Amino acid sequence: MSGTWDASIISTYAVRDGESFAADTVRNGDAFEVVANIRIGRNLMQFVDRCELFVSVRNLSESNTFTRQHHSYDLAPQKVALHQQFRVKIAQGWHANEGDAVEVITTFKVTSGINHDHTLARSEPFIVTA
Repeated sequence: MSGTWDASIISTYAVRDGESFAADTVRNGDAFEVVANIRIGRNLMQFVDRCELFVSVRNLSESNTFTRQHHSYDLAPQKVALHQQFRVKIAQGWHANEGDAVEVITTFKVTSGINHDHTLARSEPFIVTA
């Protein structure tokens, strides 16, 4: 568990487009979303400037990454911990083979002046369907 000076990704997972529960399958090439539930501790939140979310989607069966995204967000300092959900859209058109196992890897970076805090999370694998 993270402390008051830490940022952490509580969970990350893929959801079918427009849904809210983790997907165990995604149709080949269909758009889907990556959800990252994050927490920034109260002490760190008092000095934050911005945060960045890095999302990679990896095909475990083929041992390759088929998409990567980087998103930046400004943060306003406050005297309470931040619990927030970020959703990143993965556009349609990606390709994998039926039955391939795929996972999401998210990295979260919080910047506070010259200081940075990083955290990493991996989703449960999900299966590509035809």
